[in-house]
Amino acid sequence: MKGPAGHASKLKSLVDKHAPAETPAHPQWSEEFAGDPVNVFVHSVLAWEAPLAMADTAFAKLSARLYDWNDLRVCLVDETMEIVGPRYPNAFARLRLLRNSLTAIYKRQHKVELAHLESAGKRESRTYLEGIPELPAFVAHRTLLLRFKHSVMPIDRRILEKLRDAGVVAADASESDASTWIAKEFGADRLAAAYHAIHAFADSTPDRPAKPEPAARKDGGKESRKGAPKKASEAETPAAKATEPKSPAAKKASKSAAPAKKAATRAPAAKEAKSKVARKAPAAKPSKKKS
Repeated sequence: MKGPAGHASKLKSLVDKHAPAETPAHPQWSEEFAGDPVNVFVHSVLAWEAPLAMADTAFAKLSARLYDWNDLRVCLVDETMEIVGPRYPNAFARLRLLRNSLTAIYKRQHKVELAHLESAGKRESRTYLEGIPELPAFVAHRTLLLRFKHSVMPIDRRILEKLRDAGVVAADASESDASTWIAKEFGADRLAAAYHAIHAFADSTPDRPAKPEPAARKDGGKESRKGAPKKASEAETPAAKATEPKSPAAKKASKSAAPAKKAATRAPAAKEAKSKVARKAPAAKPSKKKS
């Protein structure tokens, strides 16, 4: 995109307004929680395009019902939905993504853990998480920021829309544009707090209403030759023609026209019969005069 991705003054005032006064109650701030990178990873999948309060509740339910995260990997998605609840935003797609991501980690590490990233370099750990198939950048960046202290800002579609509506980021800024710009506006020691303030801001504003599905067209979606759908008033069906009421004059005219049509159809048939007879009759021979 051309020009800055947003307005720095509006961003800083938004972060100051929504920054937590004390240590937040979210589980990722506790040492016990953050000690296992997989905890942060799972919580990040739950927090993707969802309020943090809902992510906390779902994480607590999963932790209470499952022995470990390998159990979540082998569970069916329907079974996990029974724990989280079907009303969770994008529940089935989210939990399928979580299951597939844990399976991808298991295939590479032969167990569900990310402890090897503790000793890995920043580029290596970022490449590893961003390389998990179909994993949103938000999940990878949130795990890198909250667990490994990387200078990356997690931004998803939901947060981006809220920042656009507030005039903080440009209307044509993408998730990547906003993430890069915000990360540059804050130092590494303030970036995690800035993220929580931005997510809290997104949770405090109402989500956009879902777009209603377009109603089915009465004409069955057929278009005219010029490409424009025919209007109901212009479309004439055979049934409409048959049920169209007729005036008394029109009925009388139609009755008088019926015999004329029959006579017109009989006339060609009679002419054709006469022509056949004429062709079959032999020509008369001239008679000889007697001398």
